[in-house]
Amino acid sequence: MKYLIDSDFLFGLFVAHDPRHKKTTSLLKSLAGKEHELVVSNLVVQETATVLSRKGNQGTAIFFLSELSKMPVEVLYIGEDDENSGWQIFKKQTKKGTSFVDCANLAVAEKYKLDGILSFDKFYPKNVRIV
Repeated sequence: MKYLIDSDFLFGLFVAHDPRHKKTTSLLKSLAGKEHELVVSNLVVQETATVLSRKGNQGTAIFFLSELSKMPVEVLYIGEDDENSGWQIFKKQTKKGTSFVDCANLAVAEKYKLDGILSFDKFYPKNVRIV
């Protein structure tokens, strides 16, 4: 099984006082060592570092970047085609506050036939969201 990790999952993982910290930690441990692959897009890495810096502090953001490089997670750099697919999904949305990164995640998950997205975000369909 191959899963894409979203920003809210990473935030919960790296912020100990976040209400989802225990759930993210537990889920990550349950996936480790099994036949699971984890990927994260470069957009999610950028978004997570920014949110950690804003909601926490710059030290937490830098710690996240350092620790992510040690984790068994592949960083997937989205290309122009993936970005265009993300914009196509984005343009179909009607809800205020739609995240382009979430739309790009859906495009990447579909293109690479991923088994789900580790996220709490209800933007993702239930059959895609793994929490």
